[in-house]
Amino acid sequence: MFEKVNSKVVSVDIGRSGPVVARRGAMLFYTGNVFFQPHQVAGVPGGKGGMGGVAGMAGRMMSGEHESTMVAQGQGVVHYGFRGIEVQIIDVGAVGGMIRVEASRTLAYTSNLQASIVSVTSQGGGGGGGGGLLRSMRSAAAGAMTGQGMFTTQLSGPGQVVILGHGGVFELPVSPDRPPVTVDPQAYVGAAGQVNTTLRSTVSWRNVGRTGGEAMQLECAGQGVVYVQASEEKL
Repeated sequence: MFEKVNSKVVSVDIGRSGPVVARRGAMLFYTGNVFFQPHQVAGVPGGKGGMGGVAGMAGRMMSGEHESTMVAQGQGVVHYGFRGIEVQIIDVGAVGGMIRVEASRTLAYTSNLQASIVSVTSQGGGGGGGGGLLRSMRSAAAGAMTGQGMFTTQLSGPGQVVILGHGGVFELPVSPDRPPVTVDPQAYVGAAGQVNTTLRSTVSWRNVGRTGGEAMQLECAGQGVVYVQASEEKL
């Protein structure tokens, strides 16, 4: 399916892979008979992921999760890249059939993957109950401070996704028999498998002003893989 042309560009033969969904502005050039049309990710307009009404609207406004996407169809080879940022190809089937990744870090994916916008409070399948609206609004407030949104993009099924990372992306294994992996929220790209993510504050009344800029951290526990970029730079 996707092939790396270099560290910052991928190509895909959509005649073989089937339709490909990519963020708007990521297509660099193509050969063959290819056409593009707007694509809608499930859950964007209707407040999915366990939130609805005013709270869902507020969460989406604070998260900025959704990126405009286009689907490429036809016969030909399309090349994708974005702002000269390094790319990494992930076989979703090989990492348990599900990955959650920030929309801003998603370059493209094969359309046989099912995409939806879900609440970060449900990540890893362990954050559904208890806390309700209060927990969700705390997540939104923390997300506004760190750049982590209240929502994230979930891709499920067999297929490939290409993710973006300043300085490249590396994989950190997470398992119950190891200590949790703690990541700077700005460096976090996504996670595959049953990974629970929790935003934690290192600030207390005793150390206000002495946290060295690392006031919020993302703790990752469970079973799976966490993807981290080699930078704290945002997109």
